[in-house]
This record gives sequence, C-alpha cells and structure tokens, in this order.
Amino acid sequence: MRRSLEPFEGSLKVWRPWQFKQLELFQGIAFSTPSQLHFTQEYTIITIQSGAVYLQYRNTDVNGHVVDGTFLVIEPGGTWTCQPKDVTFHHLSIDPAWLQRKATELFQWEKSLLHFPSQICSDPSLSRALCALAALSLSPVSRLQQEETLLHLLAQLLLPHAQDASVPREPSWEHPAIKRAKEYLQAYYAEEIALQDLADVTHLSPFYLARIFRQVVGLPPHAYQTQLRLARARTLLAQGFDVSYVALETGFCDQSHFAQQFKRHFLVTPGSYRKTARFS
Repeated sequence: MRRSLEPFEGSLKVWRPWQFKQLELFQGIAFSTPSQLHFTQEYTIITIQSGAVYLQYRNTDVNGHVVDGTFLVIEPGGTWTCQPKDVTFHHLSIDPAWLQRKATELFQWEKSLLHFPSQICSDPSLSRALCALAALSLSPVSRLQQEETLLHLLAQLLLPHAQDASVPREPSWEHPAIKRAKEYLQAYYAEEIALQDLADVTHLSPFYLARIFRQVVGLPPHAYQTQLRLARARTLLAQGFDVSYVALETGFCDQSHFAQQFKRHFLVTPGSYRKTARFS
C-alpha cells in the first residue's frame, strides 16, 4: 500500500534566487525517493552532479549511475517519472512567459513557446552555470552580478539547446476534446468537478474521456486537477498567504489534506515552503 507521505533521504532545499518570483530552485544532496510521477506548468531544468537515477520523459529514459553534467529540460505541461538514489542535483523552475521574454530580448527570437529536445543530454557547462547560480543566490551580491549570472545561465541553456520558433519542427497537435477538458479544469480547478461534467464539455463518454485523457496528458483528470491546485497554492504561499487560506482557496477539503498533498509532491510542508519562497 502506498503511504500518504512519500519518504525521502538526504537533504533538500528550495528557494527563489534573489527573490525573483519567476524562478524557483531546488537543491538535493545525497537525495533518494521512491518512484514518483511529476507534472509541471513551467520549464523545469534538471542537472545532476552525481548518483543513480531512473528518469523517464516522453520517449527517453535513463536508468543507472549518471555523470556530472547530465541534464534534461521538461517543457510546460510535461509529465515525467523519477526515482533518484543518492543523487546530488539542481532543479530550476522558470516561468514560461518570463523565459520567452528573455529569449526575445537577448536573441530576438520570435514570441512563441520555446522548444527543447526531449532526450537526456550531457552539458557540464550548463551544470556549472546552474551550480554557480545556486551558490551565488545564497549570498548578498550586487544587482549587476545577479544579472550577469542569470544571463550566463540563459546563454548556456538557450543557445546550444533551445529551438527558436523560426526553426522548422514537427507541428504539435492536441486532441480537441482533451484541450477542452484541460481548459475546463484550468478554469474551475478549485471546484468539485464530476467526470460527467468533463464528458459534457467534450461530448465524449466518461469512460472514453478518462482513458484518452490519461494517454495524452500522462495523468488522469483528477490528478491533473490536483496539480493545478498545487501550482496555484505555490503561488499563493510565495505571496505570503496563510496555509489555511491557501488550502480553502485552492479547493482542498481541509488543511490536513492539503498539507499531505503538498508535501507528497514538493517534499516540504506548506509552512516551510511559505517561509523559504517568501523570504529567501
């Protein structure tokens, strides 16, 4: 039976570098957890310095010991499965709109969602740039050094690895019914939604909708709704709202259930996250 709170070993720290609300940084040292499915609405850059990991994203995976510099970029809306064992890593979440603005300002790239190859790669320079950001962001440095550090990281990330909108690539396509279901869940994430409500919106049977939603999105509808609630909860906690208010505002049945779900997915309690995200 799966426990309500996933155990983990090692140390985990989360903070916002220099209080930039568009960035969130996780650092794990000798970190181990059971296998878990993750979902993100941001760009998520994962660099691994040491350890062993099973990590699966789209049609690629890695299983075993990894070398320093191993990295992967998860795009917004992506799901991935990860089971680290004694892993030292950095995990940077970046707001998609902010990243696109920076790409446009720095490189005059077109204003559309940046695309990254889905395979797991090795780039020691990118890993060092992210480690440098982590180290410097825990120290008082000048505004000039902050901006130089961020620009260096973005250059290491975007120039070698991102595809500009002007580069031809395979067009993406999303099942119209799944698109409507996701939009409905995004609009009413804090409310009690029945599977029949989604079936009515998409004009599909509840059984067929549930089946293809999981196939396409990587999560069943209820888990997708939970992830939307947790994403909104992170934002509210970072803004300083009380945990009890956030639990109610995001649709959780009570504060205890909210705390369990939050710690299960982010491995820190809502109260601890509120302190680090707001005052880091």
